[in-house]
Amino acid sequence: MASRKRSRSRLTPLQSGLSAVLGEEQLKRLADIGHLRRSWQQVVGPVLALHTEPLNIEAGCLHIAVDHPAMAQQVRFLQQEIRNACFRLFHIKNISNIRTRMQPGAGIHPAKSTQNPARKLSLQDKKMIAAEIRSVSDKSLRRAMFEARINQLRYAPKNQT
Repeated sequence: MASRKRSRSRLTPLQSGLSAVLGEEQLKRLADIGHLRRSWQQVVGPVLALHTEPLNIEAGCLHIAVDHPAMAQQVRFLQQEIRNACFRLFHIKNISNIRTRMQPGAGIHPAKSTQNPARKLSLQDKKMIAAEIRSVSDKSLRRAMFEARINQLRYAPKNQT
């Protein structure tokens, strides 16, 4: 009995599948708002970005959430600059109006680093690690184990060492 081979699958870009489901227009709007959210600080500046965030672009109107009425007024003052920045940075040219909406907690806050700062290890600590892995005969494996253990100790919280 001859085995039948399966035909080779062809990869298609994710964008083509999404555009078939959502439509080209909706996909472009989603991509535009995604670009805008990622680089919102470049568009409005660091202070305003902490208190505002773009919500969506619908029928030529950019909707922005603000956390305080003073920020809504600031957005109104900067309407033309925001439109120009959207066009200059992301080639979004269909924004004819900007509307604000009060939303407590609005704003795009920078991600906080969760990684502990690396600390220096003493020569004594390194000798102790080398003694722990001395029984491993494969040199490359021993080296990898040494590096892994060094980094584990360097980045471990102070109360875990």
